[in-house]
Amino acid sequence: MNMRLHLRRTIQNGEPVVLEGSVPIEQSIQGRTDVLSAAPVQADLTAMPSMDGTVGVSGTLKGHLDMVCSRCLEPARIELNIHFEERFKKREENEADLEDDEDMILTDDDVFELTPYLEEYVTLGVPNAPLCKEDCKGLCQTCGTNLNETACGCDNTVIDPRLAGLKDFFK
Repeated sequence: MNMRLHLRRTIQNGEPVVLEGSVPIEQSIQGRTDVLSAAPVQADLTAMPSMDGTVGVSGTLKGHLDMVCSRCLEPARIELNIHFEERFKKREENEADLEDDEDMILTDDDVFELTPYLEEYVTLGVPNAPLCKEDCKGLCQTCGTNLNETACGCDNTVIDPRLAGLKDFFK
């Protein structure tokens, strides 16, 4: 579904415009081997016209991914709830990019597609190290047992490699 923003019409009407639709996620998870499955992300946005000729778009992007937990390698359902907020303005004829006002996006067109901006937020919202639960214990580094399910009894005391030679000194 197209998520088009009509800048001039929104500013002339002076009323908030509700924008709803789905954002494709394929681009955001491209090359990610830890994603098992993904559904499109739902966008629920409001475009607010401003007196200064800008339109502020804000709202939430919601969805979920099935990913591999970065600690225990079990499937993990990751809920995405991403806050979106950007200001857009039509570029004037001889106007260069505003270098000192980086929180505004200048566009050459009066009507343009919001999807690329939404996809960028989704890409940033997908966790780099997903967890099945916040306190996931991961796998035993010695025997590979999932420590969330059972304790394995391995001695995983971390020893400073510079002192490892003294480990058996008192035996």
